[in-house]
Amino acid sequence: MSTASSPIKVIVHGAAGRVGAEVVRAVHGASGMTLAGAVDRIAQADVPPLPDGVPYYTDVRQALEHASPDVIVDFSVASASLPMLPIAIGAGARPVIGTTGFSDEQVSYIDALCREHKLGGVLAPNFAIGAVLLAKLAAIAAPYFDYADIAEEHHEAKIDAPSGTALGLARALHEAHPERFSRNEPEREPLAGTRGGDYEGITIHSGRMPGRMAHHQVTFGGPGQTLTLRHDTIDRQCYMPGVLLAIRKVGELEGLTVGLDKLMGI
Repeated sequence: MSTASSPIKVIVHGAAGRVGAEVVRAVHGASGMTLAGAVDRIAQADVPPLPDGVPYYTDVRQALEHASPDVIVDFSVASASLPMLPIAIGAGARPVIGTTGFSDEQVSYIDALCREHKLGGVLAPNFAIGAVLLAKLAAIAAPYFDYADIAEEHHEAKIDAPSGTALGLARALHEAHPERFSRNEPEREPLAGTRGGDYEGITIHSGRMPGRMAHHQVTFGGPGQTLTLRHDTIDRQCYMPGVLLAIRKVGELEGLTVGLDKLMGI
């Protein structure tokens, strides 16, 4: 990693995506780091303009060889991220991963790769500070209620449902409330699936339509009261403080750290 006199060298994998393009801009403008390259599978002509002097690659091996980065930030899809990670980690690049959709076994595999090469890594289902605080506040409330619902809404092009953030919320609630939550099972269900997904009694609903970005709401119910906690992503810039924090902290870690909250100390 960098020293006081040398910036952290970063390449962005998935640079042509909406969040990836935002990461490119954020890293380029951040102090203490330099954007050493951008990687994606599509032709450069179809990629948003890069800052002057930043090379573009369609082959991650070539990017790693030419740029020798300290950190690779990955906002792609799980099917592209998983085969890329052993190459990047093997080349000494510490991964900061915003891609979602990994199984528990795949997360363990990424952790094993980092430990094998004595490198740190960060994987976060959501890099928005407000979303991290939502999970923390929901976990505080969880032991005091027996009913819990999670509703999440995203744009129509999102490929997974529920979102990684929604699943992360559900896990946080279950860790704080180890007993299964109570969940109404209707006597009749004229339309199958209307009650939503069931995670340890937590009902999860997913909405997908244009005009949405990322919205997560946790509702708790008890006798005579409900408690609702909600986070709304208005612009993808909200992820950038968390991404930059992870880039700066990953050099201090060994193995894969899951969740931005660990870096925030909460």
